[in-house]
Amino acid sequence: MSRRPLIILHDLLVTAAALLVSFVLRWGAVEFAARFWPIGAACLATLPVAAVSYWVARLDRAPWKYVAISDLNRIALAVVAPAVFLVLVDFLSRGALIVPRTVPVIYWLVQVALLAGPRIAYRLHRSRRRERRVARDVYRMPVLIAGTDDEANALIERLRRDAVSPLEPVGLLTAKVRQVGERIQQVAILGTLADLEAVLARLEARGVRPRRIVVSREVLRAGAAVDDLLVTARRLGLTIVRPSAAYTDLGSDAGPVQLAPVSIDDLLGRSSRDLDLAPVRALVAGRRVLVTGAGGSIGSELCRQLAAMGAGELTLLDRSELALWSIATELAPLHPQLILHQRLADVADRADLSQVFAAFRPELVFHAAALKHVDIVEGHPVAAARTNTLGTAEVARAAAEAGAVCAIFISTDKAVDPVSVLGATKRAGELLWAARDREGHATRFLTVRFGNVLGSSGSVIPRFTEQLRQGGPITVTHPEVERYFMTIPEAVRLVLVAATLGMGDASASTFVLDMGEPIRIVDLARRMVRLAGLEPDVDVAIAFSGLRPGERLSEALESEGEALTPTAVAGIRASRVTAQDPASLEPDLAVLSDAVARHDAPAVLAALSRLVAGYAAQR
Repeated sequence: MSRRPLIILHDLLVTAAALLVSFVLRWGAVEFAARFWPIGAACLATLPVAAVSYWVARLDRAPWKYVAISDLNRIALAVVAPAVFLVLVDFLSRGALIVPRTVPVIYWLVQVALLAGPRIAYRLHRSRRRERRVARDVYRMPVLIAGTDDEANALIERLRRDAVSPLEPVGLLTAKVRQVGERIQQVAILGTLADLEAVLARLEARGVRPRRIVVSREVLRAGAAVDDLLVTARRLGLTIVRPSAAYTDLGSDAGPVQLAPVSIDDLLGRSSRDLDLAPVRALVAGRRVLVTGAGGSIGSELCRQLAAMGAGELTLLDRSELALWSIATELAPLHPQLILHQRLADVADRADLSQVFAAFRPELVFHAAALKHVDIVEGHPVAAARTNTLGTAEVARAAAEAGAVCAIFISTDKAVDPVSVLGATKRAGELLWAARDREGHATRFLTVRFGNVLGSSGSVIPRFTEQLRQGGPITVTHPEVERYFMTIPEAVRLVLVAATLGMGDASASTFVLDMGEPIRIVDLARRMVRLAGLEPDVDVAIAFSGLRPGERLSEALESEGEALTPTAVAGIRASRVTAQDPASLEPDLAVLSDAVARHDAPAVLAALSRLVAGYAAQR
């Protein structure tokens, strides 16, 4: 049976009560009795106005067991209309129905209390009854919660009524000393993150022995404090976990709390950005999309997100049979409505590429294919120039000939003032892509540049993981080497959003992703050791091997000649530097193409030096 009629009846009855109480408080009992009929008429006239206001505010459609702050705000606003009407009653009746000026104010306060009070009381009653039912005959493991933000507050509430994962919050740790001694939902803040050992000793003296620490996002961004917490927790035998974002929505009232181990992705020192993806869906939905390098780390995540956003057709292009098969096999059952094409092809092979583009006529092209490992590319400049530069030129040509709406080239921070073959070949690709964008045809050619991606193939995370598995040592090139990092899904979301920005701004063709502060690689290595439950330089050695050819201590996301300006999306900046004339690049590109065809490495390096200003090959 619907409870809406009962809610409506309750709200009207308490409205009548609030009106009468307001006049009694203003006039007193004797004067109220003497003026009862005029007061009664004013109240009766106000009731329909209140009913309409409550209906507009949809108070009858908000279940009391889920009442929240937003519902209380609606109540406060809904009571304004009848309060204002009381003022109008006095004015319109010309004194026949006297409503003193204090009555609307008193009425508003009383009415809000009478409408909100029962709702809050019912919500508390339901929550406590649910907590008692969950706790009945169930052992609840005591846990500490590290964090005092909104997520920690929601976590306490959800854990208390979670029958699937019966955990009992027995205390909080905070990153802010001034909060020690306060309480959140009657759970005491027992100390700071650095006080873990002392807090644990106090709890054990009371017969309480937590086995886990659940950390919130606030604490995961605490930098060195998290490292110290990991070390202390390991020494004391505690496990550190976090709410799984993939399986737990702490903003919801339903479902169990799923916990996951803290991973290196969680320790970037910043939170991933919340982006409005609606413009991306509008751009992608129903379109024919092609992704080069579709089986790689970035390319495969691009395919996942493009499929989820409703691409009409998705062409996967890669020269690795296994990589192509893997991503196609993953996507097909998840998106049965998606028209999926697989093509084994090399981006530097004009005949291959022309055939694919002619067959599928992509409207959106994402060019992620590249050779990207600094040390390998440094030793193979011919292969690097063929794929990263000439291959990029071929993809641009094919996209223009196919009439694509937009083509996006994924570049790297190593292309900024390059000192390596990788950086020079990618910078040459940026120049060629920007030159295409100047030619005046229908296709927009956009470049997106970012730094290292956590967990991508060949990156430091998989390498450190394998070295840890073997017992160490973990090798870092230099104690001061630092890099920008972001997660693969975050990088791809920013690439997609940058594409929509470029489609709306004809003056910008290169977009740079803000990756926060750079992270020292040695700090990353130490955090990985601690996540494995070990102590760096004690259980696992960290060795320094020296900078490799083409490698530098730090990278930049922009060169001195670029004028980067903020865009409408936080975290993305645009470069409006004037691109080179396409005709001026052709002679150097022809020389490079000839050198690649002859497999002449010195000639390739010399051609790159002419094509990319400031690059001097290290030979």
